[in-house]
Amino acid sequence: FVGELALLYNAPRSATIQATTEVITWSLDRTTFKTIMEKSAKGSNDKNRAFLDQVPILESLSDMEKMQLADALKSTTYAAGDVIIKEGDDGAEFFIVEAGEVVCTKTKEGVETEVSALLGTGSYFGELALLNDDKRQANVKAASETVTCLTVDRATFKRVLGPLENIMKDTKYVDKA
Repeated sequence: FVGELALLYNAPRSATIQATTEVITWSLDRTTFKTIMEKSAKGSNDKNRAFLDQVPILESLSDMEKMQLADALKSTTYAAGDVIIKEGDDGAEFFIVEAGEVVCTKTKEGVETEVSALLGTGSYFGELALLNDDKRQANVKAASETVTCLTVDRATFKRVLGPLENIMKDTKYVDKA
């Protein structure tokens, strides 16, 4: 793609592109480009919103809160063995497993030990560091061939998922200290 930023932000083009071989190009006007982008974003949001309805911990959220969360979600795909979060790192995101499975481990005396059953579709992780303003308490790695996670940043998590803090505490997902 060339020129998409100029179309998105109604700004002058920031570079000149010159072909070094014979090429065929396609062009879109600003209105068509924005319409395509909006429809694509709406389709993704609708898919995310439908998925959120299937996540048990989110049942108590209002439709508006789920819509705000769906708007903020970003999708990331990992390959088997990829480290998604690392014990001791700062926590900046909350994760919901959209597809695949992850394994949670802790490092004790140099040995990595599994600390929970595999987490699959609809499971979540990364909330402890956000709710407790603490470092990551475990490693999370992709356990299946591919894993897709939906993520949300700290500010959105606190704003939209704040009402879930008591539910998470009741289910012992958050330190009660």
